[in-house]
Amino acid sequence: IQRISGAYRLLGLEGRMQSLSVSKNNAESSLEHAFPPQLQETLNRLYHLRRGPLISPGPMRSIDDRAEFRGLFLRFPLEDCLQMMAPSIWSTGSLGGIMSAWDVMQPFPAETLALWDSSIVAADFHDALFVWSGQSCSAGRYNGIRDKFKMHLLERSKNRFPMPQLHELKDGDSMSRRFTARLAPSHADPVEHQVVHFPALSTLKSSELETLRSKFKFYDSNSDASFRSWFLGVRSASNVSRLDGTS
Repeated sequence: IQRISGAYRLLGLEGRMQSLSVSKNNAESSLEHAFPPQLQETLNRLYHLRRGPLISPGPMRSIDDRAEFRGLFLRFPLEDCLQMMAPSIWSTGSLGGIMSAWDVMQPFPAETLALWDSSIVAADFHDALFVWSGQSCSAGRYNGIRDKFKMHLLERSKNRFPMPQLHELKDGDSMSRRFTARLAPSHADPVEHQVVHFPALSTLKSSELETLRSKFKFYDSNSDASFRSWFLGVRSASNVSRLDGTS
């Protein structure tokens, strides 16, 4: 990653000097000009792979469970392996009082800032499925949307082995921490970067954004870096983690 980023920044540098000088104070300049856009999806998968159950020695899996998961990864077809590397997230977006947004299922990034109070979220982590409801969407009139999301997840995983368990959660449930811990902690990024790299956040009101960010008070950036922090650290010229295989 460090070498690709360095080569990309040097490639055509002279031709981009003018645009860089104009946007050097812009939040998007730090990542837009640091890695090839054709490889950004792969970069995102590597980030999730690094912090997921295949590699990360987190508290949610024992050594035996991780060994079994890795064995399945080596035998599964490509589609399953890609899903094991990085989760898939869908959301209604902000329902904003709408009671029948039946056809809305937008792909969202798998990060903590996707958990809007006014939305319902479906998530596929390959080994676990989640349907999460924000505080404003816990009423029974939204059950139809939840049922649609559950059917979507069950249809995707109907031929999967082992069969993943479906969890239906609401914001504030103690079990919802099992879900939020698997999401990238984008709430730790600077505010200007959050909106640049997740444009849908701009549709929320200022008060809603502030409430969303305040949900995640207990967080240690040293033990779980956001995608932005991880990438900027890995691509840094002073980074030596590649020497011991931890990058």
